[in-house]
Amino acid sequence: MSLIRLDLMATPGDGLRRVLAVSRRHLASALRPCVGYLPAAALDPTFLLDETRASFSEIASVELVDPVSMDRASILRVLDRITLLYVPGGNTFVLADRLQQARLMAEVAQRIRDGLPYVGFSAGAVLCGLDILNSNDNNASGGRDFEGLGLVPFSLNVHYPADDAQVERDERIAAYHAFHTVPVLALEDDACLHVEDSRITLVEGAAWLFDGSGGRAPYQVAR
Repeated sequence: MSLIRLDLMATPGDGLRRVLAVSRRHLASALRPCVGYLPAAALDPTFLLDETRASFSEIASVELVDPVSMDRASILRVLDRITLLYVPGGNTFVLADRLQQARLMAEVAQRIRDGLPYVGFSAGAVLCGLDILNSNDNNASGGRDFEGLGLVPFSLNVHYPADDAQVERDERIAAYHAFHTVPVLALEDDACLHVEDSRITLVEGAAWLFDGSGGRAPYQVAR
């Protein structure tokens, strides 16, 4: 039985407003709430650790998940202890490549399917799709495996522009659809998506669906 619980967004909101709001809901019933913080999309895989601990200080402790310096056994022990996994932004290709190198992609996906709540923004959101090919990043790490965690039935694009820059973004997504039929969900910067099992709800902001069938214009997702 699926127990997937995700909150995905393009941006965290001022002072992590969106991140903290959705995290409170997941952490409220825990006796000793603990957040696993996985900032491996940043070049420094401990990026903003102290600041993140300070932001969460009133609602949970924070433990680092670092696939660069921690061995796999240590990471698995952290995953056993945490109440929620939080993955912020950066370079999606770097994030996925580090998790793949540490043999953690399948492990993380299974933990989430088994009920571990997940909060991610930007790269942390894109990672949850069927693939990461609609990331806005360059493949800086030279990774060759572009599968995502496969927790939602589409590929994700974030920071979808609300102005004339849409044209260039639409062209890139159209190029993707010349080779793939996977739908693409594009999140504007104010968007927040809540996933509970098979139910997917846009709870804040704007998002656009490119269905991949060819010839059909993207349409705005209703809230």
